[in-house]
Amino acid sequence: MSFETLARPYAQAIFDHSDGWEEDLAQLESIIKDPKVEELIGSPDLAYKQKTTTLISLIEGEVQTKTINLVKVLGEAKRLSLVPDINSEYKKLIAEKNNSKSVLITSAYPLSTEQLETISNKLKKRYGENISVNTEEDSSLMGGFLVKSGDEVTNYTVKGKLEKLVNQIR
Repeated sequence: MSFETLARPYAQAIFDHSDGWEEDLAQLESIIKDPKVEELIGSPDLAYKQKTTTLISLIEGEVQTKTINLVKVLGEAKRLSLVPDINSEYKKLIAEKNNSKSVLITSAYPLSTEQLETISNKLKKRYGENISVNTEEDSSLMGGFLVKSGDEVTNYTVKGKLEKLVNQIR
């Protein structure tokens, strides 16, 4: 079972029962992705209750009460590491509600504002004006970028071109 599959019910529940999660989920995701917090959550030496309490102490006063309650629920279910996937699934639900297409651009290196604007303009021609663009980096791509929207993936990477060339030679 993928993490997306596990995260989807949580995302659906928070989407169905209240608004205004975007900032809190983004903040919670950035905290969870911090290497020290990742190490804390992955530590076999601490009980999950301690992990949850420590995480709550990091966000208390910074997020809404409902977000702290979400952390408690995830902590009890031993699923704190699902926060990035829950945020991703939640963004998809918001995009569907707003009749917007969510597009992820994965590049080998950080994209400049100019590059991102050029790519976004071309994507708007393809997917429509109402798109939500997110970016991430993956140095294994060597160069270029990958565009993912739903199940559709378009590969403009050096790695992809090399793999295609190797397959043609075979």
